[in-house]
Amino acid sequence: MSSKLALPSSQNSQLYVGLLSSVAASCMFAFLPWYIHQFPLEPNSGNWLAAQRIVWSCLLMLIGLGLMKQLPLIVSQLVNVKAWPRLMVASILVGLQFWLFIWAPANGQTLPVALGYFSLPLVLVLVGRFVYQERLSRVQWVAVCVAGLGVAYAYLMADGLSWVVLLVAFGYPLYFMLRRKYPLPSHIAFTVDNLLLLPLAIVYLLLNDGVSVEQSQIVSFYNHSPWLYYFGLGIAGTVPMLLFLLASNHLPLSLFGLMGYLEPVLVFSVGWLLGERLSAEQWPTYILIVLALLLLAIDGSRRGFKRKASVSLN
Repeated sequence: MSSKLALPSSQNSQLYVGLLSSVAASCMFAFLPWYIHQFPLEPNSGNWLAAQRIVWSCLLMLIGLGLMKQLPLIVSQLVNVKAWPRLMVASILVGLQFWLFIWAPANGQTLPVALGYFSLPLVLVLVGRFVYQERLSRVQWVAVCVAGLGVAYAYLMADGLSWVVLLVAFGYPLYFMLRRKYPLPSHIAFTVDNLLLLPLAIVYLLLNDGVSVEQSQIVSFYNHSPWLYYFGLGIAGTVPMLLFLLASNHLPLSLFGLMGYLEPVLVFSVGWLLGERLSAEQWPTYILIVLALLLLAIDGSRRGFKRKASVSLN
C-alpha cells in the first residue's frame, strides 16, 4: 500500500541534515557573543575583531581544504573572471553580516541587531513563499503569525527603526537568494567569500595598532598569546557559519527561516546563565517566539510520525 505522504529517502535525509545543521549552527552562534565579550571591548574593537575573524577563517579553511585536496575548487572559482561580479556581491553581503555581528556589541547596538535577527526569519519565510513558491502547513503559518506578533511587539518597544535592523533583515535573504541562483558547496562558498574579503581585513590590520587590553578578563592571556584568542575566534566564527550555509542548502527557505528563531532563544539562555535578566517589557517577545518554536517542534514531530506510518504501510 502506498501513500502520498511518503517522501523519497534522499529528500528525508536532506531535511534531517538541514535541521541538524541549523540547530548546531544556532547553538554555536549563541556561544560567539560570550566569546567576543571575553575581549576588552571598546569602539574600535568590533572592526579589529571582525578583521581578525576573516584572516583566521581564511587560514583555517585553506588548511582544511588543502588536507581534503579541494584547493583546486577554490582556484577554479577565483580564476573565472565572469563570476567575479556575483562573487564580490555575495562576499560584500555576507561580509557586512560578519562585521556587524562583532561590531554591534562594542558600540551599543545589541538591541537593533537582536531586532534584525528577530525580523530575519519572517523575511525568509516571505521570500520562500512568494519568490520560491514554497508551501507552509497550517501549523507553520500559525507559528509565523505568533512570531510576527512577538517581533511587532519588540518594534513597539524599540526607539525607531535602525539601519542595523534593515541590514540584518534584508542583507541575509539577498545573500541566500544569490547563493541559490549560483549554488556552490557551503565550504567552497564560505572560503571564497572570506578570501575576497581578506585584502580589506589585512589592510585594516596593517593600518591600525590593535586595541587596548586594559580591564580585560583575559589580560594576561591576551598579552602572552593573543593569537590563541584570534584562533578561537576563527573557529567560533567558521564552524557555525559553515553549518548555517549547509542548512540553507538543505532546507526550504521558509523552514530555514523559522528555524532561525532558535538562535535568539539560545543567546538569551546563555545571557541568563551569565547573570543577565530581561526587563518586564521584553518578556512577551521571547514568550511568543518560544511558543512559535514549540509549534514548529510539534509540527515536525507530527510529520515525522506520519512519514514513519506511511513507510510501514508500504
